[in-house]
Amino acid sequence: MTGLVIKDFLILRKSLRSYLMILVIYTAIAFSGFWNASFIGGFMMVMVSVLPMNVFAYDKQAKWDTYGLALPVGRTKTVCARYLCVLLLCLGSVVMAAMAGAVLYAMGRLEEPAEFLITCALMGLLAVLLNAVILPFLYKFGPEQARIALFVLMGFIVLLGWLFLIPLGGIEWLKTLGEPTPAQIASIPFIAAIVGVVLLAVSFLLSRHFYGTKDV
Repeated sequence: MTGLVIKDFLILRKSLRSYLMILVIYTAIAFSGFWNASFIGGFMMVMVSVLPMNVFAYDKQAKWDTYGLALPVGRTKTVCARYLCVLLLCLGSVVMAAMAGAVLYAMGRLEEPAEFLITCALMGLLAVLLNAVILPFLYKFGPEQARIALFVLMGFIVLLGWLFLIPLGGIEWLKTLGEPTPAQIASIPFIAAIVGVVLLAVSFLLSRHFYGTKDV
């Protein structure tokens, strides 16, 4: 299974180098004061959410499934390796964003390091949640159709949020809630982590089922 994780990272090595270069550029722009340093965490979340699609696309192009299933690994371990790779990517993105924040803080360009670290942690958890949603679609439909399914799902979530807020008064209702307390802010990462673990477990079971019934 370790070899499968290494294989995924080898596939992504060029993309990871490109994203690292973009991170350096964005850090330099944040240093100039053009935008807030918290944008770095959001950028890393988006990048990590896109990378698994690239792996599936390369695997399909190389007809990897036909070869991989001939190895003495099994479908369950193959899915485990993909999820482990995604978790390592999410963890790595948080570490890289935190390192960029440390550089900005050392140069006097980051006034709230604790808030920045919480933002990075939340962005990492959001990346895990997004991948938990994306991966079963990728195993079920493949990279091309999964992109469409993801856009439809995200649009559906936005629509539900809009339908929920309209009766309450829309964005103005959110403004009336006031600023969250420090205790509430501190509890957000823990709540998100619990939700992330549950959703990731459900996601893994779905992916294992879809890949187990897939005819390659």
